[in-house]
Amino acid sequence: MKQKRYEKAVNIKDLLARSELAKIMKKGLLIHELNEKLGKIFPAQFKGFYRLANFSENSLNIEVANAMVRQSLLFHQQTLLSMIQQDMPHITKLTFRINPALGQGN
Repeated sequence: MKQKRYEKAVNIKDLLARSELAKIMKKGLLIHELNEKLGKIFPAQFKGFYRLANFSENSLNIEVANAMVRQSLLFHQQTLLSMIQQDMPHITKLTFRINPALGQGN
């Protein structure tokens, strides 16, 4: 006796659009877009020494190349946050974490 399949045909495009890979890709594109925006806000002398690593509902997690960059950005944190909030008012916190590998590409 043959078993009947009761599964509805699935459109592969719809399946991929809802997949975990699609969610990861969308978040990656959003992080890239946000990095572009930060590049216009953050001091030019630190270009290449920081990047947005992740974000949550109300904070941006930024990796920096070394302690000097971290301290400088912390010094300017309130000004940077105010500028970011003009475009993203829901952001209330900036977190800076040192990632020494970040500065090695320069």
